[in-house]
Amino acid sequence: MKKSIVSRTIKTALASLLAIIVSQELSLEFAAAAGIIAILNVFDTRKATIEGGLKRTLSAVIALLIGGFLFEKLGYKTWVFGLYLLLFVPVSFLLTIELGLGPSSVIVTHLLAFGRIDSAIILNEMALVFIGTGFAMLTNFYAPTSQDRLNKLIDNIDEDMTFILNLFGQSLITHLDVKLYEDKISELDADIDKAIEIAIIENDNLIENSRDILDNLRLRDREMDLLEEMYHDLKTIPAEYSDGKYISDILIETSENLRNGEEITKVKNRIDFLKNHFNMMKLPESHEDFAIRSAIFQAFRSLDQFVDISIYINNKLNKKKGRG
Repeated sequence: MKKSIVSRTIKTALASLLAIIVSQELSLEFAAAAGIIAILNVFDTRKATIEGGLKRTLSAVIALLIGGFLFEKLGYKTWVFGLYLLLFVPVSFLLTIELGLGPSSVIVTHLLAFGRIDSAIILNEMALVFIGTGFAMLTNFYAPTSQDRLNKLIDNIDEDMTFILNLFGQSLITHLDVKLYEDKISELDADIDKAIEIAIIENDNLIENSRDILDNLRLRDREMDLLEEMYHDLKTIPAEYSDGKYISDILIETSENLRNGEEITKVKNRIDFLKNHFNMMKLPESHEDFAIRSAIFQAFRSLDQFVDISIYINNKLNKKKGRG
């Protein structure tokens, strides 16, 4: 059984049990309803639990207002409860609090069972809501972190990007090993998707620094797209191309300094220099040379964007270390 399922099961059972016990100790009517409310309010993440609890609390207040008004005006009859639903359901969807439909309507049935409404009954019903929601929030303060696994995935992502850039550099001297590239880019894609999935959960659990990690992973996802663009351009440049050594060197240099803040900035300057170098070359004389030159410019454009993203990520990490 997954760790997350075990964790949620324990939290749900604990929240429900404590909510019922406290409600009983306070001599509240329909004490078991607090346990049901607690069960419905335990979500996978802290953020979802807080948002769900607030929405269900608002839903309960609106339900009591609508239900109480209708029962007082039309009598405590079963058909009035049906009328309440006809009004409350669309209101819930309009206010995007529809997840409170069930528990709020259960609270309204209590009014039907009492056959009257007064301040003590309202306090009883709202106490059930607050106790159930409160214990759901309290138990969900424990949220297991996946930082170690996330950091491992990030290291794998950096290693795969380094490998692919080095492979690109070598391909301009020897022929590109397409199978090796495809295997590595598939690994990279899978690692990025998994890391983003974990980072989203970490962010929703309000784990420290998870927002920055998620943002950086989305930037790495963009870097992967740029690697794929480079691949399609570089594979059209023959290994025997005379100026291929310049491109090869800059790709290998990028791979060696991918997460080195100072050195990657120097790489950026070299890319600018090489772009100017190719711009100053005489115009290609054949269609084949023109196609190669076009591929070179496209590859440099993608590499330039790739390096800009790397510089941005490094600057963010360095600032964070400086604050630490």
